Amino acid sequence: MSNQVMELNRAQMEQMVRQANSALQMYDKIIEVEQRVNKAESRMNQTAEKTERRLHKIETTYPLLDTEADRLQSIATIKAHQFTSQFFGEEVSQELYMKKFGHLISGIYRSVKKEFNVRKYTLVLHVEAEQAITFVENLTLDDLPQNYMRLTDSQIDTATRHGDYGILERLA
Repeated sequence: MSNQVMELNRAQMEQMVRQANSALQMYDKIIEVEQRVNKAESRMNQTAEKTERRLHKIETTYPLLDTEADRLQSIATIKAHQFTSQFFGEEVSQELYMKKFGHLISGIYRSVKKEFNVRKYTLVLHVEAEQAITFVENLTLDDLPQNYMRLTDSQIDTATRHGDYGILERLA
């Protein structure tokens, strides 16, 4: 009987060893998969960090696209014509109108540069393009600096030369 018990114990032990080896192999596979997952997560984190750096660079350095600058310029031009007509409130000579138009569009661009802290309106950041466009669309004549609300010496000379006396009496 003792031989039978020993054989039985031996068979149980061998089965336990097989189960232990199987469990050990599963453990090794789990560790291997975990290491691959960790490497993949590390690569994903590096990619995410790289993407964040690129996005930050775009947001802080890329100026308006040409199409955005053209749109901003177009809106500023329309706004300057509105301001010029509003400023005079009556028909004036073409030369006087164009001089004041140039003066007022300069004031619009000056306001944009001041608002977005740039030295040229085309240097407004790409990510702020819609804000800049909305800013110009919402500008009023009263928003411009005071020196744009008067006639310059050159404009006064032009008004005198073209007989725009009503404007001179009212504004000069």
